[in-house]
Amino acid sequence: MSKYTVCILDDKLPVNQLSDYIDDTTMLNRNNFKHLLSLDEQDWEEQQLYQLINNLYDKIDDYELFGFTNHSLLFNYIEENIFSPDIVIFDWDVGETDPKQNLLNILQKKYCMIAIYTGADKKDEVENILSHNDFDEYRDRLFKIKKEDEHSVEKLDKEINEKLKLFSFKLNKTLKQNTIQGIDDILINIGELSFNQFVSLFGEEKDGTKELAKIDFIDIFLEKLKYELTSIGLNNVELKTPNEDIKDINKIRKLWHYRMYHKTGDDIIRKGDVLKKDEEYFLVLSSDCHLDEFWNKNLGYLILLKLHKIDKSNEEFKKRLNYRKNSNLNDYKLSSLVNPSPIEFLTVLPSLVNINSTYFDYALNPKELSSLEINLPEDKNVKQKLLINHIDGYKKYISISEPFISALFLFISQKFSGFGLPDFSEKLRQSVTDNIKKLKKTK
Repeated sequence: MSKYTVCILDDKLPVNQLSDYIDDTTMLNRNNFKHLLSLDEQDWEEQQLYQLINNLYDKIDDYELFGFTNHSLLFNYIEENIFSPDIVIFDWDVGETDPKQNLLNILQKKYCMIAIYTGADKKDEVENILSHNDFDEYRDRLFKIKKEDEHSVEKLDKEINEKLKLFSFKLNKTLKQNTIQGIDDILINIGELSFNQFVSLFGEEKDGTKELAKIDFIDIFLEKLKYELTSIGLNNVELKTPNEDIKDINKIRKLWHYRMYHKTGDDIIRKGDVLKKDEEYFLVLSSDCHLDEFWNKNLGYLILLKLHKIDKSNEEFKKRLNYRKNSNLNDYKLSSLVNPSPIEFLTVLPSLVNINSTYFDYALNPKELSSLEINLPEDKNVKQKLLINHIDGYKKYISISEPFISALFLFISQKFSGFGLPDFSEKLRQSVTDNIKKLKKTK
């Protein structure tokens, strides 16, 4: 078993008895715990806590120990330092005002298993709070340890072995360590450049200075990080397993939504953005290069493709599909975003829109390609980027991630006008087919 980082949050750690040696306002490490354990067990307000830490401390090959005397100190520390524990032992009652919110904060900020460490007097309160739907998506990462339990460390071992079945926990430490190493490798390679030199090299001219958009820097950085991680590999982790079916279709949709789409926090419009107007959605297809100098290169025309909600209530879309003599909807298949059949021009963005944890698919027809005319802003700067506030009534909803948007763009380009020739006659088709069949190997 790998060595796991355990962070203990408990205000009953007797650090006040060693205040000359231990600073109780910062993170405690294994050496600090060594001194705390040198105290007599009776000097600990909670003997159960002493036994838990003593047992964890002795398992030096399995666990590395850290700790804080309250929840807030952990939050303060991770704001200023790189620290990502594998397991947090979370004392529910540390005298702070809102343990529920603190627990949610940790779950949202860090990927870790959390053992809620609580006494019998808090059992009902904790179970009642944890039953709230705020914790629904985190339940796989939560388990409880009773302070009165003499076998708490054994239970911790059992839970960790059980959680190893989770994909994220199995790769947790490997991915974190390799990502940090990959970032270091990138910084080493660009370390010879000053900040000014880097921005000057990759930035764009703007008002006599060079400016590098944050998203452009992130694109450069992530592309290199992908190759660094590929080079480093995943240590001894093999991504191979017997097939295991997922019964919950909503979980499948959630994971594919996460893989295919992302959100950007700025106002810049880019190819692959999905814009929302009222209850309608539109896919942006203008190139990023042209969007960067929108009025200069596009003369104020934004290329869009309307998206259609796949729902029985969408009467207009249903009517259009049924224009075809044989609509083939019963036979429709989509093996990938760019491989629909038998309606070869109609593809679907699965799980695009999420409303109250329900995911809706949206179809697109390349033959509906259109443009939206956008007037030049008052400042008359034709070389400025197109921003969402330049388009009245529209909002940025989500963006399609790579590699999906590049392949989808090619698919739309090919299907926009279509190409074709007169069909071969039936007898010619049959003759060609027969000739091809003659090439089949007989032995």
